[in-house]
Amino acid sequence: MQLFEYIDILNQPYDIFFTDSVHSPLHWHYYSEIIYMTKGSVTIICNNKKSVLKEGDLCYIYPLQLHEFSEAWDAEVQYAVLKFDIHTINIPQAYISKFYDIFIRRTQENDFCMIIDGKRLNRADIDFLISRTIREYTEKNDFYALQVQADIYTLLIEFARKTEKEIIASKEDHTDTDFSFYHILEYIDTHSGEPLEIHELAEMCHMSYSHFAKLFRENYGRSCKEYITYIRLNKAQDLLFHTDYDLNYIAQETGFFDCSHFIRTYKKWKGITPKQERLKLI
Repeated sequence: MQLFEYIDILNQPYDIFFTDSVHSPLHWHYYSEIIYMTKGSVTIICNNKKSVLKEGDLCYIYPLQLHEFSEAWDAEVQYAVLKFDIHTINIPQAYISKFYDIFIRRTQENDFCMIIDGKRLNRADIDFLISRTIREYTEKNDFYALQVQADIYTLLIEFARKTEKEIIASKEDHTDTDFSFYHILEYIDTHSGEPLEIHELAEMCHMSYSHFAKLFRENYGRSCKEYITYIRLNKAQDLLFHTDYDLNYIAQETGFFDCSHFIRTYKKWKGITPKQERLKLI
């Protein structure tokens, strides 16, 4: 079962739309995701935790989290979906640390998302903002990307102002021993350029190697080793496309044993060598 939802982040930094689907299968992606319920209700299940989103509720789903949507108790449902790569929205340097604390780093196993009850929101303002964002993204008139980014900023500020106190309190209660299995993708993503041993990752999650390996495959649709390689390849590809670093440097920075290992692995993944991939851009 393919759980990873692939979206070409290089060419599509956003994915924004209305939907009435109540049967979104279990998946994960690199995007942050904002859900706004305009009609009815849906059940969201993330990292095996269940919540119901009601009409008017605003929800932020962290990157890399396994999640799915299913029916709640309403036959008619509509909600807005705004997926975006938070690393590409140009957060000013002065706010990066606080933004990352609120919108990327998680501390507890159950903080897979932030939900703001619709009763705490100015529904007219949010309705207008969401509708404009989707219209801009759909019609793609001049400067639409700037408007979309501005609207996402506004929504993130709404989340930050209404949830920051709860998040800070949660982090103050957190200790290093609270690390759980559902943080492991974030850890791998952050440390993918370093040596990563599966048995050490299992120990971090307080699991045996066999239990960790079985649970990882069941949850993410591939082995932990395959996932680590996949992350390294994607980061290497990003460096190929956006820098002029040589292959030895890229291999070292992204966690491969050496340049030969990087080239072999990349060719197996893409069918061409890294050098050939880079030449395609010229």
